[in-house]
Amino acid sequence: MGMMLQQEQEISRYLETSPLLDYKDPIISELITRNGWHSITKQTDLVNAVYSFVRDDIEYGHTESYAVQASRVLALRCGNCLTKTTLLMALLRAVGIPCRYHAMTISKVIFRGLLQGASYRIARNQSYHAWVEIQFKGKWLALEGHIIDKPYLLKLQQRFPDYMGSFYGFGIAVLNFKNPENRWRESHTYVQNKAIEQDIGTFDTPDEFFSEYPEAESYTQTFRYKAIIRGRLNNSIIAMRGGK
Repeated sequence: MGMMLQQEQEISRYLETSPLLDYKDPIISELITRNGWHSITKQTDLVNAVYSFVRDDIEYGHTESYAVQASRVLALRCGNCLTKTTLLMALLRAVGIPCRYHAMTISKVIFRGLLQGASYRIARNQSYHAWVEIQFKGKWLALEGHIIDKPYLLKLQQRFPDYMGSFYGFGIAVLNFKNPENRWRESHTYVQNKAIEQDIGTFDTPDEFFSEYPEAESYTQTFRYKAIIRGRLNNSIIAMRGGK
């Protein structure tokens, strides 16, 4: 009995709300109702529905801040690894999928092609990075493939139609450019992980990560990011999409 209670308490901590994981906000509740996610009974199908939504309906891009509430990310319909991970976590917890936040640093090599010349040189050599880990069938699985939306990835593949094998740049870092591991198949998903530099560790919530590593958010307030890096990243992403 004591062991069962301990396990339930362990699971419950990965289902809680937080200031950033504000999944009781009406915009999130309405989304879940509209998509009928509470009626999906098979856990793997539920994970796929939520994961695919965040991957493809929330466009890859760079917001003004990184420590952003999930409801705000949903309203913006845009995000990078840090912000899209916050939204994915909130939605998964809202439908009963236990999950946690895994943080690390990533090389600026993922920005090759999106940043050029001086803007690439002044970009930080390493940026903070995160993905979601879900508890699924007794294992922790990494979900990182949600960062890059499918329409953007297809445009990138069309731009380099003859390219095979590993690819580093334009927002991705993968070993198989034609068929990256970004689909949910009851295993890890990845799209930037080959540029990972340093593992920071896991956190119950993104709030805990930003509290322990405030520089991840304070960077967004620097002149370098606000006046140069963010705009050029987003302009290049828009250009890749075809000038949308």
